[in-house]
Amino acid sequence: MKPEAFTDPKEIESRLSWLEKIKNSGTVVDLGGTLPPTPLMGATIFADGSIISGAFKEVSHFLTGYLVLQAESLENALELAKDNPILVAGGSIELREIITRIKES
Repeated sequence: MKPEAFTDPKEIESRLSWLEKIKNSGTVVDLGGTLPPTPLMGATIFADGSIISGAFKEVSHFLTGYLVLQAESLENALELAKDNPILVAGGSIELREIITRIKES
């Protein structure tokens, strides 16, 4: 998928409709946000203390955003994600398990 994807009003409406469906499913933990695919919007810090501009090492893959859902299994998460309009635009979806930390009071 190219960074300029989702500029068509129909694609935007499709994405907003999918997000509304996901919100209504009761699985949303965090609606996340949009991550602009521009190197100037981030930096990477390495263990040796060096810093480079840009958040992405591979320009062929970039994140356009994220969404945190609660699912009982990877299969359930795949079911929720499979009709995301980003796939129609040629994009992909990466699913990851997040292990949360217990908040101290």
